[in-house]
Amino acid sequence: MRPALPAAALLALAAALPAVADTPLQKALAASADGPAYMFDLSYDGEELTAKMRVDPSRPEGERMTLLSPAAADLTDEGRKQFESMREKSKGDIWCADFADTVPTDAKLVSETGTTATYEFTPVPGKETDKDLRKIIKYMKGAVTVSKETPGIVGFELTSKKAFKPMPIAKVESFRMNVACGFAPDGRTHVTDLTVDISGSALMKKFTQSERQTISNLVALPETASGQK
Repeated sequence: MRPALPAAALLALAAALPAVADTPLQKALAASADGPAYMFDLSYDGEELTAKMRVDPSRPEGERMTLLSPAAADLTDEGRKQFESMREKSKGDIWCADFADTVPTDAKLVSETGTTATYEFTPVPGKETDKDLRKIIKYMKGAVTVSKETPGIVGFELTSKKAFKPMPIAKVESFRMNVACGFAPDGRTHVTDLTVDISGSALMKKFTQSERQTISNLVALPETASGQK
């Protein structure tokens, strides 16, 4: 029987082995999500509404979004309904770290530059996954781009692998969500631009839908403010 190595020898052996550096993806996924809440401006361009809003996560739920332009009186009925729905649901959560738990550990490196690395993966639902996205994530393939210089997600994309039926009366031919992220003053990455494009058919009628959200003018709120941290 081969004798066991003494503990001191094992420690010496471990110390002699070269350190295995974390990959850029591992560093990005492990980046802290903690930090102050921010007020910000949101420009929205969709099928029923084109508007600019301000979001303040320190305000009570359902009151965090304020319409800046156009005037409420100038909205169409459908545009008003869209704004009210967005205001009711708004949490002021803009952090790209929320995408991290959809990225599995076996994501494959597909390209890199001197400052970024891009990985492809089959997404999985995470605890931060939006409930609407959770319903369709099994039909998606994903790509994530991370920074090599300051750990964080700087790009995220989901596209449909093939046509799918989220419900019996509807068929989605194609789905694409593309997210660009930038660095907030505290070093975390936040959504700067989000686009969603969908085409398909429902009740025997073809449809296409597109929306774009642009986030800018971040202002840190006092530490006592409620909202995302």
